[in-house]
Amino acid sequence: MTDMSDIPDHVVNSFLHFAEICEDQCPLYALLATRITQEPEILAIAAHHQKRQPAVNMLFGSVLFLLLSGVEHPLRSFYATLGGSKPATEAWPVFLDFCRVHKQNLIPLVTHGRVQTNEIGRCGLLMPALAAAYQALGASRPLHLIEVGASAGLNLLFDRYQYRYSNGITAGPDSPVVIQTELVGDHPPHIPDCLPPVTARVGIDIAPIDVMDEAAMQWVEALIWPDESDRVQMHRAARQIAQTDPPTLIAGDGLELVPQVLADVSPDAIPCIYHSHAVYQMPKKWRADFDARLNDLGAQRDLAYVSLEWLDPHPGPRLEMSLWHDGTRTDRLIATCHHHGRWLVGCP
Repeated sequence: MTDMSDIPDHVVNSFLHFAEICEDQCPLYALLATRITQEPEILAIAAHHQKRQPAVNMLFGSVLFLLLSGVEHPLRSFYATLGGSKPATEAWPVFLDFCRVHKQNLIPLVTHGRVQTNEIGRCGLLMPALAAAYQALGASRPLHLIEVGASAGLNLLFDRYQYRYSNGITAGPDSPVVIQTELVGDHPPHIPDCLPPVTARVGIDIAPIDVMDEAAMQWVEALIWPDESDRVQMHRAARQIAQTDPPTLIAGDGLELVPQVLADVSPDAIPCIYHSHAVYQMPKKWRADFDARLNDLGAQRDLAYVSLEWLDPHPGPRLEMSLWHDGTRTDRLIATCHHHGRWLVGCP
């Protein structure tokens, strides 16, 4: 019989932290995460997660993946993204039953799963930074996008989405994907009339996802919070766009592959390396080595780098941009942000 003494502290803490993050936007997960912290049987399932993969995301994603795959259970009636409408306050005993009944199916999913979200809403944050990089490096050469931790590469298609900001500005083409972002504070980033041109897009991921693979894309969707149907709709619309012209994805470590990909970028293009909520999974040494590698590459050619990450000791995600022009590096904090791209606070 599992008891609390058998559960690693980091597993319990991950659920406590998650409950705080999603309290306002996903009452279902907030309630379940809180109750799970006192339930060693469910914590033990979550504890099968891989190193550097968050236990809470793996458990909740695995449960929703089974439901999306067609598993019938009363738990479905609590998930708005599955058409459910029952109140979260009644969900705990039903969730507990689901995990007990399907324990043997959940453990392999938790064990092998990875956080590979393609949160389309984050493009509302990334787009102004990519446009700023384009302008700062002369606005005369198109961007050659290189995304680290690209998952299925949906965010590589940022120029195929439409953006609507709370100041009334709309940018981008007519698109089934409409991203709405609130601009907060007195220093909003510049929103361009026209999106920067893109000549090529390459995604790098340890385990890239094929947009044509139904099960793999179902896993990506399962990582979306079940109270947020708008996020699911954007994800599905972006997937359809990607399926008409999938971006190039390469399997491997960005630390090793970025220099190789960069070597193939035409001098008539601006290489723009970026990532969003991806390198937080990597150890500090990897991040330091990656920064040093970018410095080496920036000494050889003009280069843009955009980072959207939530890293210690910062209390929330930060949108940052570094530019190398004629070998000189400049760094800029563009904004602090909501983790799913719902708002940003621009920095002077």
